[in-house]
Amino acid sequence: MILSFEELYRAYKSCQKSKANSISAIEFEVNLIDNLWKLHYEINSKTYTPSRYISFLANSPKMREIFAPSFRDRVVHHLLVNDLEPIFEPTFIYESYSCRKGKGIHTAVKRVQKFARRERNRYYLQLDIRNFFLSIKKRFLYELLEDEISRKVSDEILKERTLYLSKETIFTDPTENYLFKGSRKGYKDLPKHKSLFYTSKERGLPIGNLTSQFFGNVYLNPLDQYVKRVLKGDYVRYVDDFILFGSSKEELEEKKRSIEFVVENNLGLKLKEQFRLRKVESGIDFLGYITFPTHILVRKRVVNNFKYKLAKFIESEKSGDEVRKWIEQKASYFGHFKHADSYRLQKKYWK
Repeated sequence: MILSFEELYRAYKSCQKSKANSISAIEFEVNLIDNLWKLHYEINSKTYTPSRYISFLANSPKMREIFAPSFRDRVVHHLLVNDLEPIFEPTFIYESYSCRKGKGIHTAVKRVQKFARRERNRYYLQLDIRNFFLSIKKRFLYELLEDEISRKVSDEILKERTLYLSKETIFTDPTENYLFKGSRKGYKDLPKHKSLFYTSKERGLPIGNLTSQFFGNVYLNPLDQYVKRVLKGDYVRYVDDFILFGSSKEELEEKKRSIEFVVENNLGLKLKEQFRLRKVESGIDFLGYITFPTHILVRKRVVNNFKYKLAKFIESEKSGDEVRKWIEQKASYFGHFKHADSYRLQKKYWK
């Protein structure tokens, strides 16, 4: 199936919802039809290659290195994910919650609470993969995609297009074509293992890309299947942070050893040394909330960040731009608060 202009336009509209006001988006839209037709030709003729990335350091909630694609490439990412979703969604387990329609942070937290309420689940084990996106083996990821696409896609042209765009997206090295914005001084505080500049060329995907998030689900699907089908028991994963429930510490310690073996030997990754193995009644710190069997609280760090930004706004000159920015920030925080038992918190700060 040759890519139609309508398909590409739908991918553009989907991309526009989240990046409509970016400079890259505005530049693309100045000559929108010409740019879309050019992209349409490049994809169908297999001459498309990703353009220059914008690199910068983000400080919240912790320092991270970001390689942001151009708006043009974001449109391609949306197109590629639209092609990949029907192929891979049926293979994913229900309890995988990141970058999936109808899922997300709040449904993941509700699922955690549901499992915490089950009588058999007296303990929980919380694990995290060390330096996940920068540790992904590109060749192994592509082989996972290639195997599933080859088996499930009968249309040869669609198969070639999907594999072609996947290959271009995975194997393009952002460090070879980028523009850095901001100050490089922050790099002195960023560990080398958290930078693509010091990562092996065989590993690493840029953090934050739509495709990187989707590819993360594909990469960890073998782990999901192993935990769900072999180890059994209640389990929730969001990106590389996941929780297992069990009736005893001994049961979960044994499962941890099994997971560690699969993560290292099958996926070429490593678990973080820090982990939590506690009673469910002590509260589960996950995705910005502290979840108990009986209630959910907003994480203290999230509340403190809100207070900091509130104080910063109060001390500002309150220009039109500052007021608009604060209204957006406040709406975002209260959108987060409302999914917890936070009536008094909201009442206190609403005014």
